[in-house]
Amino acid sequence: MNPAPDTEFVAGAGPIAVGALLGGRYRMTARIGAGGMATIYRAHDESLDRNVAVKVLHPHLAHDPSFLARFRTEARNAASLLHPCIVNVFDQGVAELPYIVMELVDGPSVRELLDRRGRLPPAEMLAIAGPVCDALARAHANNVVHRDIKPENILVAAGGTPKVADFGIARAAAATSHTATGTLIGSVHYMAPEIVDGHEATDRTDQYAVGVLIFELLTGRKSLPADSPMAVAVRHAREPVPPPSRYVTDVPRPLDRVVAKATAVQPAKRYPDMAALATALREAVPGGPSPVTVPAAADADDTVVIPASSPATEATAVTTTTGGGAAGAVAAPGRRRRRPRRPFLLLVALLLVAAATAAGVWNWVLAPVQHVPDLGGATKAAVDDTLAAQGMTAELEARRYHLSAPAGTVLDQSPDPGSPLRRGGVVAVVVSRGPASVSVPDVVSGTRRQAVELLSAAPYAFEVEVRERFSDTVATGRVIAASPDAGTTVDAGGNLALTVSKGIEQVEVPKIRGLPRDEAVTALRKAKLRASVTQAYSDRFPELGTVVRQDVRAGRTVDKDTSVAVTVSLGPLHFAMPDVNGQPIGQAQADLAALTLRATITEQPRPQIGPFRRGDFGLVEAQVPEAGATVRREDRVDLYTFSQAAEEAEG
Repeated sequence: MNPAPDTEFVAGAGPIAVGALLGGRYRMTARIGAGGMATIYRAHDESLDRNVAVKVLHPHLAHDPSFLARFRTEARNAASLLHPCIVNVFDQGVAELPYIVMELVDGPSVRELLDRRGRLPPAEMLAIAGPVCDALARAHANNVVHRDIKPENILVAAGGTPKVADFGIARAAAATSHTATGTLIGSVHYMAPEIVDGHEATDRTDQYAVGVLIFELLTGRKSLPADSPMAVAVRHAREPVPPPSRYVTDVPRPLDRVVAKATAVQPAKRYPDMAALATALREAVPGGPSPVTVPAAADADDTVVIPASSPATEATAVTTTTGGGAAGAVAAPGRRRRRPRRPFLLLVALLLVAAATAAGVWNWVLAPVQHVPDLGGATKAAVDDTLAAQGMTAELEARRYHLSAPAGTVLDQSPDPGSPLRRGGVVAVVVSRGPASVSVPDVVSGTRRQAVELLSAAPYAFEVEVRERFSDTVATGRVIAASPDAGTTVDAGGNLALTVSKGIEQVEVPKIRGLPRDEAVTALRKAKLRASVTQAYSDRFPELGTVVRQDVRAGRTVDKDTSVAVTVSLGPLHFAMPDVNGQPIGQAQADLAALTLRATITEQPRPQIGPFRRGDFGLVEAQVPEAGATVRREDRVDLYTFSQAAEEAEG
């Protein structure tokens, strides 16, 4: 029974019902399917109003704490991968059962595509395998290895674009004791030999799986089938993947070599990275990719395509391989029976057959076996001389740009050095074109990381040297300049220098408190700072011109050219009252004003002694506070003096 439309999913309530709300956000609208690890639902994100796919892990995986920790880590790693051919991971959480929210791809998996089509022509194979290589190259650049590349994990979106799914989940599952057996069975056909032998997965592990995928896309059959998963794993660990042309005659020979190198038993003999595999794969299909045709799923009444591993398909493959050669061999006796009176022609035919047989016996049975020499780095002329000495010839398979190999030298060969080959055999070589010419892209004002990633990757592959300098106008981590400049045509793989901003230069504020004003200003200037000077009285620094305070503390790091407010002493705030008694009243006022004291004048008549008055006009007769008393700037001082006006007023 489905829950009510607004019912929140309750942890522990069993399988999620259609209509339930997961994580308070994702409404389950349909169950898409289930695998060994999880059940997948179509859901609607009610927060962002979009359809998504939700993968809910099975209960037997939900109670292992170490698995859950790995699950969350790998989900975050997968979410960091942004590429048009990687299924986006939007969210992850736990409602007792862990879940991942992913991009909903409305299209079949490559497994379903192969079930409907049987196999793909090389151009359509390239339309799937090429972008898959590009997606994995991006993942590997971010130190993420898929570990479970197989047709079931590649979806074909509308328009034929492939999208790689399930990054990192295989790693989390592989490390738990609860891994479902079905996961191993589903992946063992694409398992690299080193994994079977117990080694860690690397980017070349993914490359091996892609090589097997290419074989399966071209042939419609498993590369090394066997009766049990263990037997399949053993075959992959011990046997080379057969060439696709063994089963499909129209597969170009260069594709055989791509599959052979990508699936080499020893990882070191595979391509150096996914980008190199992608390049070789595209060169092996000269016409380029063509859109993938995705037929509708077959109904019960439709014609059923025989699986590629069935005996009927094996028989068809053998018939196709012999092809016209077998037909020609049957036609010759028929013509002889229609012309019994032409013994001469019969004799000639028999002689030709005998000669051909003898040549074949010589070439394939009696001719001495040689070991193919190592031609790596040799020029074409040297290759011809070396092979001619052993009765072999060279065939130019392709020319390929290479960052370090000089133009005209051998990059790769087939068969590999040391392989047995009889006299008269052909060795295919790939010759370097030298580095490709590229135009330096404009990376100025971009971030350092973006610039280095772009310039280090194909097609540029520059050796990037990063120099840093301060800038008053360019933000920290942004590119100021590149050398050579943008638009300059140079060889790929060369040297390129980036100048990256360290932001505004940071300087340390010196200690200037207590220094004379001039010394303080000089110290700030040497530290690439500016001084803004004000004045104040200070009892602590009574000496005139001494720095009393600075508004930015010493030792602090600030931007270059920062203005530091400096307060310079005007003298002490408190001091002893001077003695102005006996001074002319005007002079006393001026002296007190210079000390920022406010003088108040009180005029008095001279005292009268008998008929006489005693004293002089205009002099300070008394002061309050008295001389020697402590006063403060701006204090009031009362001065007393004799004046004629006061006497006249007294009458």
